[in-house]
Amino acid sequence: MKITYIYHSGFALELKHCILLFDYYKGSLPDWDKRKKLYVFASHSHSDHFSLKTLNLLHQYDRLHFFFSNDIRLSERYLERNHIPVEVKEKITFMGKNKTLVWDDGEGEEIRIQTLRSTDEGVAFLVWAEGKCIYHAGDLNWWHWEGESAAFNGNMARDYQKEIDKIEGQHFDVAFVPLDHRLEAAYGWGMDYFLSHTKTDYVFPMHMWDQYGVIHQYKKTPLGNQYQDKIMEIQQPGQEILL
Repeated sequence: MKITYIYHSGFALELKHCILLFDYYKGSLPDWDKRKKLYVFASHSHSDHFSLKTLNLLHQYDRLHFFFSNDIRLSERYLERNHIPVEVKEKITFMGKNKTLVWDDGEGEEIRIQTLRSTDEGVAFLVWAEGKCIYHAGDLNWWHWEGESAAFNGNMARDYQKEIDKIEGQHFDVAFVPLDHRLEAAYGWGMDYFLSHTKTDYVFPMHMWDQYGVIHQYKKTPLGNQYQDKIMEIQQPGQEILL
């Protein structure tokens, strides 16, 4: 299993028969084996998680399907205005919150997808493929902002915990979870709660806005130190890690 950090929250996970690409909006993509199936996920419509240029992958990969949060609006008129063939919608499955889908590619291989409700926009993805279980949070995080009201931050805490409690004890081979330094003292709360309520082999911090030192900082916290062997170090876009 090869993990490639693309940029920000964008990651690719390459398995024996398929590739999973999450929340790509910019950066260089590897030149993958065209014989493999490519599954492209977008957790929501924010410009740091989704770009229309993702649809251009159709020109490079025949064995491809998109799984997009249903807050991503792609009307025929919008596609035409952006010079994208409307037929692309035949390759897109839109998913809302708290949904489960078993996708059969017609060649005897299946992947299973489950969504959670984000605490911001869109969804988080759980994906089962080739015997592996993968989690990509999108913007599902414990967003505690200095300057917001106690009511806002209290609701955010409850909403985040409610979603993670749905996957209490779940084993993940790989998880991609926000670690956003902009939250100041609260930057690690979402990661803390996720790690202490799931059984995750390897977690890749994301949504760091190029501040990769926050990973080392988090690993020195009391809970981060307990999981430091599971927390992967990211240093630059294009970094590849074999697991």
